[in-house]
Amino acid sequence: MSSNLKKGALSSVLLVGESILKKLVGLVSTLILARVLLPEDFGIIAIATLMIGFIQILSETGSMQYLLKVDTLDEEKTNTSFTINLILKGSIAVALALSASLVASFYGDPRLTPIILSLTGIFVLNSLRNPGIAFLRREQNYVNIVKMSIFAKIISVGVAITAALTLQNYWALVLGQLTNSSLMLVGTYIVHPHRPKLTLKNAKEQWQFSGWIIPQSIFGYARTQLDTFLVSATFGQSELGSYHTMKYIAYIPSAHIILPVIQPFLVEQRKTKNAPSYFAKQFNATFLITMLIALPITCVMFFHHQTVTAVLLGPNWIKYSALLGVFSLLIPSFVLLNQCTRILIIFGKTKHIFIYECIAFSIIYSMLFGVGLNDIETFTFIRVAMEALVTLGFLFYVSIKYTGVKSCISLFASFFPLSLSCIVAVWTSFIVEGYVDQIFLKLVMISVACFATFYISMLLFHVFGFNKLPEWKYLEGIILRIATPVFARFKRPKKIE
Repeated sequence: MSSNLKKGALSSVLLVGESILKKLVGLVSTLILARVLLPEDFGIIAIATLMIGFIQILSETGSMQYLLKVDTLDEEKTNTSFTINLILKGSIAVALALSASLVASFYGDPRLTPIILSLTGIFVLNSLRNPGIAFLRREQNYVNIVKMSIFAKIISVGVAITAALTLQNYWALVLGQLTNSSLMLVGTYIVHPHRPKLTLKNAKEQWQFSGWIIPQSIFGYARTQLDTFLVSATFGQSELGSYHTMKYIAYIPSAHIILPVIQPFLVEQRKTKNAPSYFAKQFNATFLITMLIALPITCVMFFHHQTVTAVLLGPNWIKYSALLGVFSLLIPSFVLLNQCTRILIIFGKTKHIFIYECIAFSIIYSMLFGVGLNDIETFTFIRVAMEALVTLGFLFYVSIKYTGVKSCISLFASFFPLSLSCIVAVWTSFIVEGYVDQIFLKLVMISVACFATFYISMLLFHVFGFNKLPEWKYLEGIILRIATPVFARFKRPKKIE
């Protein structure tokens, strides 16, 4: 048992490390390419990627999930999965290739035709990967998979940057994706000896599992990407490229800083769901922990969006920096939504998550269509504001339902010190900004000032009033348990005489 736990823990560390490293490499790539290419280049690729993304969702059968969940995995099931994917994705790829010129005509840009055809070819390459990887995943043997994935990512980024410096256009992004897909295709056949064959012997059983995966995926994709599609159909390619890129950058802190931090606490909450008072205390403390990370990041990105944009993307993007500022407000919304959905999963109420998705989708896009799409900044603000409102309402419902009225009041009371600390932090950051001229140093000083004054303010609130609340005591206990071993390392052992 301990061996399995150790193996599982090692697998988790490898996968988390892979995710962070790949995202870091991808971010570096984006930041470099943003200085070489124009927002219009990213806009053209965003349109094509949006189409390919939707096609990928249509063809997402959940085959890997099926192969990982079956009691016994054999070559017949693996080959059937490969065949189903190949038939479905091949058919969709043909349809997409035939419609490439129609998409280009809709957007009035003939350059889209060869781009869509190229990305369609990449889509087909991905469907040819060795399904034998499932055997490695079931055995939690991720070492070679992670090595292969990181190697492909690094090489593809190098190709994309070299192509951007040479070609100075959007084909650099396509070549980067092509390189990554080609290396991953070859790599899957190197790391596992399985060789797929065409068969449909297990198709009925697999389709029974996969039948609901596609509609759920479509709905989720529509909710998160319909706004990008509306921008692509309404505004120019420069606006689309900027919208797409700013949205991507604003999402990075949520996915790769906040989410890894919150996961261990939510795992612990599973153990206390039958102890209401302790569960409520953990629920509120987890919210505070994530907000302590999310809010200073949001303050820097929202109030100093021009400086952040200038450092990360360069001068060509500064006129679109307001979009980054608005999108940064999605970071607290992510915290609220993640907090709610995780709790509903703990209690097995996934249907409520689906209901929320339906309600949120209806409210957000009804408002967007009602107001109109005349200005991209207004469009972005409404999109983000409605997301914040529906997630706040969702938090209120989940908090009342699963922690009680008293705990909910205590949770929402924490918004007061958090908000005041943000005000103090922003005020301090603006003072510091005026004393520094060099752009990179300015961003560093702004960030240090903002984070420092935010945490000092929260500490003062804790010392002079909020330390009596149960979740604040619980949070204090967590910090002390973490800090005590750290400080103990600095204590010199007494000499034995």
